[in-house]
Amino acid sequence: MIRVTDKTLSCLDCYQASPGQLGELCELLLELGTDYIELSENAYRKIGALPRGGKYILKLDDLSEVPRIPEIGFYVCRINGGAVRPDVIREVHINGISEIPFLRQCRVLPYVRVTGLDDLMCHNADMAYRQIVKNLSGKIEFCPENGYACATAAAVEWILFGERNVVTGFNGIGGFAPTEEVFLALRLLARYKPTQDYSAMPRASRLLEEITGIPVPRHKPVIGEEIFYVEAGIHADGVAKNPRIYEPYKPELVGAQRRLVIGKHSGKASVALKMREMGLAAYSDEISQIVQLVRRVSVAKRRSLTDGEFLELIKTNTREGGECGETKKEAG
Repeated sequence: MIRVTDKTLSCLDCYQASPGQLGELCELLLELGTDYIELSENAYRKIGALPRGGKYILKLDDLSEVPRIPEIGFYVCRINGGAVRPDVIREVHINGISEIPFLRQCRVLPYVRVTGLDDLMCHNADMAYRQIVKNLSGKIEFCPENGYACATAAAVEWILFGERNVVTGFNGIGGFAPTEEVFLALRLLARYKPTQDYSAMPRASRLLEEITGIPVPRHKPVIGEEIFYVEAGIHADGVAKNPRIYEPYKPELVGAQRRLVIGKHSGKASVALKMREMGLAAYSDEISQIVQLVRRVSVAKRRSLTDGEFLELIKTNTREGGECGETKKEAG
């Protein structure tokens, strides 16, 4: 069984997150179907009573005294001595594939988390995975770092290789594979939780933005606000006819909506489609003129037009004058 551990709540100690924010984020991660949630000791103290129904891992600074807390399933700590217990995950950082043989020193450990290997996809990943498995005898989970923007690929390939445990961070926080990307990639490639509802992703994304003050890029995979915005004419026409041509999953799956925007890449088909969408008559003899005006204004503004700007352009440059009604002689 595939298991994804999200470590977002162990990466927020440097931010001034309130107990309420941390608790809400924990609940949202559970709502998204996260298998295990890792918390720092600070986050655990702030939240207090953890949401029911979740499975939790507590990150420890050292193993001199490992507590036994009923609601905590596992404890994780860097390799630095201490007790060897089946519920303790020992974290080992590997800078590059040349260091993989050093994992032999950890063969006696029942549970190891391998972190690092951010350049893994520059090498033979399958060979590296075989070496990792060969050098360890216990349970293994992989937590690739994202220095080369390949952590999602490395985490997903680990699962497709035949292993079962990966560790991620929502929106890639902490420099790890983004949880949301791994969720969707595994859903598409490995049928991981095929009925899971991910519509809470925008709420989780906004909350993390609020906590960290770091805005999510508009075109960030899965959670970017504009990833389902369509502008180019051939793209808009294709999506209108069959969304699966361009979209591997429906926008609604991740709480988003498809939106047709008008800009310098828009052609006749997308302009006519946008006019129909807004209830405007699209006269075929005016579409070419509108397209040229849209491109000119969009280039001047260095962005797509808002719906209001597009409507104003229609009002001032067509005989329809912005009146809504039934589409008359529509553009083909």
